[in-house]
Amino acid sequence: MFRWATDEEEYLPQNPTARLKLGSPHYKEVEPYRDDELKVILDVCEDEFRNRSRFLGSRNKAIISVFADTGLRLDELTSIRLSDLDSKLQRIRVMGKGAKMRIVPLQNESRKALSRYLMYRPRDSGEWLWLSEDGGPLAMHSIKIMVQRTKRRAGVSSGGGAHRFRHYFATRYLEAGGNLNSLRLLLGHETFDMVLHYAKYVSVTQALAEHERFSPLDRLHRGGQRRNNDSDWGWRY
Repeated sequence: MFRWATDEEEYLPQNPTARLKLGSPHYKEVEPYRDDELKVILDVCEDEFRNRSRFLGSRNKAIISVFADTGLRLDELTSIRLSDLDSKLQRIRVMGKGAKMRIVPLQNESRKALSRYLMYRPRDSGEWLWLSEDGGPLAMHSIKIMVQRTKRRAGVSSGGGAHRFRHYFATRYLEAGGNLNSLRLLLGHETFDMVLHYAKYVSVTQALAEHERFSPLDRLHRGGQRRNNDSDWGWRY
């Protein structure tokens, strides 16, 4: 706009934004669920299955299991249809951002949770995978509410909702040795920008954990200090 007002119409003597430097995009810090938080959330779903409602308990555990095992976005998980599942529940066809299709795999625990849900899912209830209690398709808003209620019942007071399962999947995948490009493809990212953000989080987390082992002061007090005849850290060549 200022370029138009200056160069085209000469409303202004000079462009006030000419020397403005824009910073690089800033991402919010990644904050995945902790392992113990995910475990108690799943335990609450299991308790609901055993003591309250087999349909709701199995559905909620399947939703959270698929979230944590695939890193799907909320809208991607919500829009899954029965026809998107392969016959052995090993893969899901997902419609991602930009109407781009991709395939994500399921492993043992998420397959078991999904298989159990399908046993209690009412038959002849349409094509949508996730159903509400009245048999209609489950909306994104309803999944958000379910996640928050389950967290409260589990005593998980940390913030965030469904999207933190995506952070959980990505960071745990890298911590286990998965490579960046595979993670990019599984998450449906076009570029490495966000994947590198996950990698940075993992690197920082590992550095903090390693400090406990390699703290110079603790090693000094444990008798693990550098000997006098050790090399002088490469200063002399």
